[in-house]
Amino acid sequence: MLYELEQYEILTSKGYLDRLNAPTVWSTRMMPHHLNMVRSQCRVGASFGGGVATSLATIRLSPEAGREAGLETAVVATLRELASKPGLTGAHLLITDTPKTSVRTTEQQIRGLDGAADWIVLLSGYDPEVVELVVSSKLSTSAVRNMGAQETVTAGYYRLAFTMSPQDVAATV
Repeated sequence: MLYELEQYEILTSKGYLDRLNAPTVWSTRMMPHHLNMVRSQCRVGASFGGGVATSLATIRLSPEAGREAGLETAVVATLRELASKPGLTGAHLLITDTPKTSVRTTEQQIRGLDGAADWIVLLSGYDPEVVELVVSSKLSTSAVRNMGAQETVTAGYYRLAFTMSPQDVAATV
């Protein structure tokens, strides 16, 4: 799940925290099954391209100590180049910035401790084979390690099954 916020401060707002601290009956039943969740509150470090694509790759990585600036420069240059390639629609760098006032919510207590990614690269496209090829080459573990990432790099692949706009949601109420 990806959520885009208009304002970063929403993550610590009373309304948001009230919702997470008063889960629905369904959420309460389902949360214990959501194991090994990685939930990262991020700021956009770089963003190229856009639109809603059918395929998405996530690459979770951490910079080696002292190599943060060089890694960011190299990743941003790579993403800028990739965003316009045939088969791809966007390339983005998210950098985790957990709010200082972040507290453990009722939802987190139900499902257990969430993990967090330091940096997340999102690569979206309309051709899943191209997305996978790029991740296995230009954004492979060895490629991002050479840029300055730590050894542990985790890639995930996702397909869009359904999306709703705010207008769609309003029409169902």
